[in-house]
Amino acid sequence: MVQIKRKLFGLLGACLALPGLALATDRYADLNACELSAAGGRLTVQARCGSFSVPENPGQPAGRSIELAYAVVPARTSRARPDPVFFLAGGPGQSARDAAPIMRAALRHVNRDRDLIFLDQRGTGGSNALDCDFDHMTDLLEQDYAAVNRRLRECQSGWDADVRFYTTEIAALDLEAMRQRYGFERINLVGGSYGTRLAQVYLRSHAEHVRSVVIDGVVPTRLRLGAEHGLKLDQTLYRLFDACAGDADCARAFPDLEAAFDALVGHYSDNGQPLSLTHPRTGQAVDLTFNRDFLASGLRFLAYAPQTQMVIPYLVHEAAITGDPTRLASQALMVTEQMGDMIAIGLNFAVGCAEDWPSWPRDLDQSHTLLGDAMLEFYDMVCSWWPRGEVGDDFHQPFDPGTPVLILSGEFDPVTPPEYGDEAADQFANSLHLVGAGLGHIVSTHPCFSGILSQFIDSLDFDQLDTSCLDQLGPEPFFLNLLGPTP
Repeated sequence: MVQIKRKLFGLLGACLALPGLALATDRYADLNACELSAAGGRLTVQARCGSFSVPENPGQPAGRSIELAYAVVPARTSRARPDPVFFLAGGPGQSARDAAPIMRAALRHVNRDRDLIFLDQRGTGGSNALDCDFDHMTDLLEQDYAAVNRRLRECQSGWDADVRFYTTEIAALDLEAMRQRYGFERINLVGGSYGTRLAQVYLRSHAEHVRSVVIDGVVPTRLRLGAEHGLKLDQTLYRLFDACAGDADCARAFPDLEAAFDALVGHYSDNGQPLSLTHPRTGQAVDLTFNRDFLASGLRFLAYAPQTQMVIPYLVHEAAITGDPTRLASQALMVTEQMGDMIAIGLNFAVGCAEDWPSWPRDLDQSHTLLGDAMLEFYDMVCSWWPRGEVGDDFHQPFDPGTPVLILSGEFDPVTPPEYGDEAADQFANSLHLVGAGLGHIVSTHPCFSGILSQFIDSLDFDQLDTSCLDQLGPEPFFLNLLGPTP
């Protein structure tokens, strides 16, 4: 099912063609040629890379400075349009430059006429990253938050950073400094997941310089990040189980899947099962205890992408029928490793402890969910000592400058589901909300949405968008055995 929500579109006469900027070799002459890679080197993009200095504390411009790294993929035409696209990465903690090869592929049509700019947010990638390596990712999966907390304290004491100044509002100041650096009068913003918060924070303060906004996997303005993870994970899992029940092959292979899941939750709520696995990255043996916390964390990360979502019925059924969760634990460990490598976890808490934890909705009871109140317990532990930055009083208050906003959601997104996109559509009058049937977290990399996004940035005309490809979307085929998905 595809849901399309339209709002007041307004007049778009301001999108007249403007004179092109100088040649890329001239306007980015201060940058060095570079190659960025992703997916283990399978995806690469040629770019121009550089850095610039900003004060770590914006209130003390003459004080300590930090370097911000960025990359530009110049437009393929000889003269680019004057309004480039800035990509804002997720997390919090993902490097925009690390995502450049994937997003360049998704924005290839836009890149014909517009430069793509990937600025590593302060605290990520090459911008004084607040990295913290964990020897045992199983601490996260087992939700041994005391161990994670100890490791975070060690990391925080070793960073050459004052983490109070690594908030979203200060990141928006950096984005504005980047715009001014090259004299762009207006820019287009494309944000994914947490990047949608950064896009909205920048829009609130600098709407006159924003031509368009695309927010994919929306964090609503009022949302405290992490506060509803338990509810939304359960929602997605039960939607997957319903989809399996409605698929003849999946229902036959995994009958009573919901009952099997409930049995797993009940059993591991009271029992821990020792397991020995082969580490997916090092090949070494890993000893762990599979319990409800591991089940919750593992399914949460497996539920992000359609490809891993479709193996969940198989894994849940096998673990419930055989009493052996080894394969489920192995898959969860592999996905967690991949996600952990992408995120500078220190920025996650620099943002969350300042912007979300102080006003966390503590009356929201999630104890009945698979994840329970684990996120609140974790944030309570870390944020009790974390140095917190200041946040504006209106940070979580809705606003609407009238800028055209394209809102994208995936039907089976376990962390930023379609109802969050509906909230954003209610907030921004000049908007269009599109939901991809069967898709998970972040949909702009799908060819259908990539094409729609490109049309929107080119014309800003919601009425003229060709969205017919949405009718062809649907869930990925379920894995019925180890040979892979059904044909």
